[in-house]
Amino acid sequence: MKKLPILLAVIVATLISSAYAVKNDIHKKVLGENSSIVHFIENNLGHSPPRFDGDIVGKTAPDFSLAQLNGGTMKLADYKGKLIVLNFWASWCGPCRAEMPTFVKIQNKYKDKNVAFLGVAIEDKENVENFLKEVPINYPTSYGVEEAYKVSAKYGNPDGALPYTLVIGPNQKILESFNGLVHETMLEKALNKHLVN
Repeated sequence: MKKLPILLAVIVATLISSAYAVKNDIHKKVLGENSSIVHFIENNLGHSPPRFDGDIVGKTAPDFSLAQLNGGTMKLADYKGKLIVLNFWASWCGPCRAEMPTFVKIQNKYKDKNVAFLGVAIEDKENVENFLKEVPINYPTSYGVEEAYKVSAKYGNPDGALPYTLVIGPNQKILESFNGLVHETMLEKALNKHLVN
């Protein structure tokens, strides 16, 4: 019976020290800024629910310029005139990985209807390249840690919660935003609603 109070004291001490570590960014110093564990802690533990700007729909989509894996640059302005699905993701994000086959399938189905999927990985180049060797996609993706995070914030996602997906019209107005995993029926409904016949 004497072991129970000691065990409880150890658990409480661990929780307090963990909260202190997160509050003072000790986890980043020990594990590194780009660690998958740091991303998990930042996005799932000890924080209030992520904030999203619900007023982003109807606004003009901010242009951006991010590095692509092929050495080029992804610019939103290059896709003017298309219905765009812009997806913020990372390889360590389970829901991001779960929705990618849906995006590949819908890109194939809608590619002749002036629809373009664009991926923005909030992650470094090496992690993105390694992930895409295992899970190939059929649409362009860009990457960057700080740079991509800043773009996500401009698009109404200041906490960088993932996945985060937007539908942008041919005139580059934001038409829809989705926080979290997007299901096939949700996305097709949004695309069909906004497709210009």
